[in-house]
Amino acid sequence: MAATNEADVLTILVATDNHLGYMERDPIRGDDSYHAFSEILQLAKSRCADMVLLGGDLFHENKPSRKCMHQALSLLRQHCMGDTPVSVEYLSDPQVDFAEQAVNYEDPNMNISLPVFSIHGNHDDPSGDGNLSAMDLLAVSGLVNYFGRQAQVEDIRVAPVLLRKGDTRLALYGLGNVRDERLHRTMARKRLTMCQPAEDTSKWFNLLVLHQNRVPHGLKNHIPEGFLSDFLDLVVWGHEHQCQVDPEYNHQKSFYVTQPGSSVATAMSVGEAVPKHVALLRISKRSFKIDKIRLKNVRPFVIEDVVLAQASGLSPQSTENEIIDYLKRKAEAMLVRAQKQYGEQLKQGDEGVEPLLGTQPKPLVRIRVEYSGGFESFHPQRFGLLFADRVANPRDILYFYRKQAARTNSSTSSTTQDNRPSVPMPMDAVHVENLIGEFLDDASMQMLVDLELAEAIRQFVQKGENDAIAHALKQSIDMTQKQILSQKGCVDESALAAKIAGAREIRRQRAVENGQGLTDTARDDVVMLSSRRSNINATDRKAIMAFERAAKTSHSADTRSESEQSDNGFRVSGVARRRRVGMTGAAPKPVPPLSGASPGKENVQATTDAEKASNAEESDAEQAMSDTSIQTRPSTTTSVSRPSRNARSTLARRGKQIPAESSKTVAPEAVDETTDDEASIESSIPAAKRQKTAAAGAATKRGRGRGASKRGSARKADGSQRSSTTGSSQMPVVDINDDDDGEEQQSGRGRFGRFSLRKRN
Repeated sequence: MAATNEADVLTILVATDNHLGYMERDPIRGDDSYHAFSEILQLAKSRCADMVLLGGDLFHENKPSRKCMHQALSLLRQHCMGDTPVSVEYLSDPQVDFAEQAVNYEDPNMNISLPVFSIHGNHDDPSGDGNLSAMDLLAVSGLVNYFGRQAQVEDIRVAPVLLRKGDTRLALYGLGNVRDERLHRTMARKRLTMCQPAEDTSKWFNLLVLHQNRVPHGLKNHIPEGFLSDFLDLVVWGHEHQCQVDPEYNHQKSFYVTQPGSSVATAMSVGEAVPKHVALLRISKRSFKIDKIRLKNVRPFVIEDVVLAQASGLSPQSTENEIIDYLKRKAEAMLVRAQKQYGEQLKQGDEGVEPLLGTQPKPLVRIRVEYSGGFESFHPQRFGLLFADRVANPRDILYFYRKQAARTNSSTSSTTQDNRPSVPMPMDAVHVENLIGEFLDDASMQMLVDLELAEAIRQFVQKGENDAIAHALKQSIDMTQKQILSQKGCVDESALAAKIAGAREIRRQRAVENGQGLTDTARDDVVMLSSRRSNINATDRKAIMAFERAAKTSHSADTRSESEQSDNGFRVSGVARRRRVGMTGAAPKPVPPLSGASPGKENVQATTDAEKASNAEESDAEQAMSDTSIQTRPSTTTSVSRPSRNARSTLARRGKQIPAESSKTVAPEAVDETTDDEASIESSIPAAKRQKTAAAGAATKRGRGRGASKRGSARKADGSQRSSTTGSSQMPVVDINDDDDGEEQQSGRGRFGRFSLRKRN
């Protein structure tokens, strides 16, 4: 910018994404956002700025706490009020710019020396009853000039705030955050209008501040720079936290873009580790200049990537202590680098700003560990205990991820990186609206739309709107009634269901276009777009499909033999069940629950003659059927990997039954129908327990113990109806699924344990 008269230079301090109240309950990092914002206001006064321009996300929460709101009001009142006159003239209509409120420094009831202009971001956007936000509270208090708010998103009209200082004229355009998919659709349809001053249009410096995704995370969940108007001179881009203050020229539209970034780190990503700056913008007529100012009161943050497979002295056979020692040395070196970085930060910052963090603040340290190639991970918090008194984030110093193997298909072959953590995700990373697809199918609802309901739940969870679901229901009913009543003629009752379905489909298409039901989740520097369905990983999905195929094959084979329901409700094959109970013919009848003490052999009622005759008649047919079923099954066994507990719970919610064994078939050589059940069961019981059982049976026979007479009478009452299936004092041995996801046992039986169910004394 050429040398000009200082009376014509309009000086603006530009900052974005202050996130006041971020981690305010943390004993170490609770005041970081307030310290940085206080420094920004101090810099505006020390550099004699005419105004402050904020690019959204002043607050971290949509409903800030009382402490956060008190701190914000206190800082604004302390630094923005005073007797110094404002040299910027306001020229436009306040009813258009500030919702029928005058600009605060022209209000006779206010004494403003440093005006603040701000738009809202995605964290502090309007919502709920009255469609208000925390920015409205600051505006009505007279401390902030809140602009850039849109009444509707289908047809957006942006009018500039017209300011003048000397011969410099500024047309300040503001566009508060709108859901990226909606704004992308509106701008692609040319439904966004940028108004220009009618008089001396070429003499105005056109500045736009917006709060949207700049980096593409998908096809429509960002705003391309090519969508913006080409008459703009400078664009201040909020929402992106990586600091890129230096103007970047867009050759297609012939304007510059500056991205100040955030003033406090809210994620452990590479972009947040870039040194934090604010921009001092100086405008003279149609030219401008931007100076970077390093912030002092920002906690130092260092991040480093570690690949264990490339680490010297480590191998997949290395012990956990060896890996911890290697990572500990890395962390020690990073602490030294963080201290050096903070010293440079204090030297480059403004001399008039007091370092509120002290001389040696605890830094943020992040080590991203890639443990592919046979290495094992461990819990990060165990490692954090080694640096609990030296870092500000001891719980999440380490971040484990694996590099996914190359995927090769018929058309493409690509190698991607799987950044899923090896430990359970924190609760704040679980999005409740994504569970809608698991419990409510879209086809099962007659009037509501699943995407609209997911959006209402998102408002309820993230924005704290208690009436969001009720409001969505009322809006759905009103819109359906309006669409039905708008049609000419009477609608009979038989055609009403079709009309409701048609109106519902129109609303669903609109919800899809608006991007409802999609959630942007960020972990580290990886941004994943998760749909409304639950995010089961690929391994679990493959395991689910394999189990479903195994269940289908096993069911079709077993239905040719007989029912597979065992005495205690566990699904076991019919042949195996007869083998365990020691019978070569008919399957045993269900045994009623035992009452009283565990009976001995004397207490088991013998099979009646009629039942023996019936079993004898059925044994030949049953044996022939079982032999046929054995011959039709293949001799080889196909093993299926077991899905995780999350996948099994998903199968349970879908109403599918998980097979009890991990094999599709039963090998014929593994079946032994001639095994004597009594001998096999007695041999499996320890001698001490057999003696204890015999003693309990003798005590019962002598009438000792509580309820002996009742048990005796009960046995006499139902003795004629109970059949002796085993001839033993113990219940049959039953195989069940092990619920753990651990490694297979070394006994050779795999994941499935065998035990006896018997009632204790």
